[in-house]
Amino acid sequence: MRLPHHTRRLFFFLSFLSFSVTALGQQRDALSLSRRIADKVITDTRFEWKWVAQKDELGMQVLDLRFLSLAPNSNALALRSVEVKADTTVRFGLSGSGRIKVWVNRQLCFDKHQAQTANPKEIAYNRFTFDHYFSVPFKKGQNEMLIEYTRGSSAPVLFLRAVTAAGDQELSVNFTTSSSAPWMYAGPVRATDAAPFPLMPYYENGSRFVNWQSAPQRMLPELVTDSSAAYQRDPYSDWQYSHGSMVWSILALKQETGSDQYLSFAKKYSSFILDHLNYLQWQYDSLNAWRGSYHRIFRKSMLDDAGAPALSFAGLYLLEKDSVTGRFLEPFTDYIYHGQVRLSDSTFCRPEPEEFTVWADDLFMSVPYLLRIAKVTNDKRYTEDAVRQALQFRKYLLNAQTGLYKHGWFSKTNQPSVAYWGRANGWVAWATAELLEWLPPDHPSYKKVLDAFRQHMTSLVKYQSDDGFWHQLLTRPDSYRETSCTAMFALAMARGVRKGWLNKSFKKNALKAWEAVASKIDDSGVVHGICRGTEIGMDEQFYLDRKTIDNDPRGLGAVITAGIEIAKLP
Repeated sequence: MRLPHHTRRLFFFLSFLSFSVTALGQQRDALSLSRRIADKVITDTRFEWKWVAQKDELGMQVLDLRFLSLAPNSNALALRSVEVKADTTVRFGLSGSGRIKVWVNRQLCFDKHQAQTANPKEIAYNRFTFDHYFSVPFKKGQNEMLIEYTRGSSAPVLFLRAVTAAGDQELSVNFTTSSSAPWMYAGPVRATDAAPFPLMPYYENGSRFVNWQSAPQRMLPELVTDSSAAYQRDPYSDWQYSHGSMVWSILALKQETGSDQYLSFAKKYSSFILDHLNYLQWQYDSLNAWRGSYHRIFRKSMLDDAGAPALSFAGLYLLEKDSVTGRFLEPFTDYIYHGQVRLSDSTFCRPEPEEFTVWADDLFMSVPYLLRIAKVTNDKRYTEDAVRQALQFRKYLLNAQTGLYKHGWFSKTNQPSVAYWGRANGWVAWATAELLEWLPPDHPSYKKVLDAFRQHMTSLVKYQSDDGFWHQLLTRPDSYRETSCTAMFALAMARGVRKGWLNKSFKKNALKAWEAVASKIDDSGVVHGICRGTEIGMDEQFYLDRKTIDNDPRGLGAVITAGIEIAKLP
């Protein structure tokens, strides 16, 4: 039976009123939920050290001979057992100054002299540069590796690593089996042109005897993770893109709430790093602590190390113009503008999973930071670079049929990667919202950026679930509902409505998304359903199999910022 016209109007009015009341309640609660998350992070963060024994990292064999007190042109031996599971040929990278001979099973495999050397440089995740490469045949089981070394002009430290052709760790070689002793050293010993076999139980060098010995155990300070923290994978006080965006978002709560605790937390985070910076630099450079606390500050091999991690420092610098913070930021700015790998058209890219790969993530890793540095330095080059990246990333990653961004683009094949990963699109959405907020409306490219944002948001609405979530793979409703991308789209749409970039109809989508996100925040402020860190996968199943981690900082900044934006909706 068809209802009378006035009854239908009343029904629609009451429905609208009910939605409006619910929406107002959501908006009032949004800021309190953001505060609850931030308060939990602050409670779970420790700015403390514990002592841990330094160990081999990433399969890198660091033969640090400094404890032998070798004079220039003096000699030493290093011996270790190496296990392989089958007969094979293994490729090694090797760096070090002086003359280096490598013997495997008493066969000479390498003999070169290097006048000067530098420590291996990590150019991508777990990939390093070396002075030399050579291949060695190994037999199944235990193999004897002996290195003869004559000191050159640089520090007596050698770096040896089994590597694949792509530069990753070669896993067929095992230096660390339970039956394998650590490297044993003898030195200084007399030089000889003859083969060093048979090996002696001790050596006579002039008036002194030289025993074989292991290197002294070094203890390093490592950041503490609170035992009761919801997130245990790494400390919140460390330096990562996820942590930087999280602390930056907590800093934004100061302006929205007036509470000094959020500013104090951001300042404590920065002060702790600055107070220990000189030691941490020395630890990375001289002790080769490539996975020690704060190692990414000094690695600077990718935007993950430089842009987003420094956002909280950039935010503080905008507030207080502290000169120490300004100097700290300079090398990161220099790296992003001059050192980051780019395509020939200046688009940011990475050397992984293969050379010159464009990652959607890198738009957020760079653009918000560049905009703030442009402001504090009054240097328009950084703004122009941010605009360039937004437009170029769209060119490489946008699929015109779906209106969505692929996770990556491969220069080698001139093809995009397979998946429409939710958070990849979230990084683009958040970065573009930042660009529109900071870019002057009279900028020549403002309309292009605005059109791109509107088109992206319009396309995303088509893939939002009825319950407000977006999925891990945006075009796969059978993939799981993912919290971080849903928060990123909520914040982008809410800011778009508030700033007038989007029409008011998007408010409903933003509120539905926030309702979904809020359902994943428990009473203690722990956020559930955040996808863990994710590389570019070669098939969709890779993304479907990615686990979620409670309170993973890779999504906390987005959830906090989404709550702020929802609370500010008109």
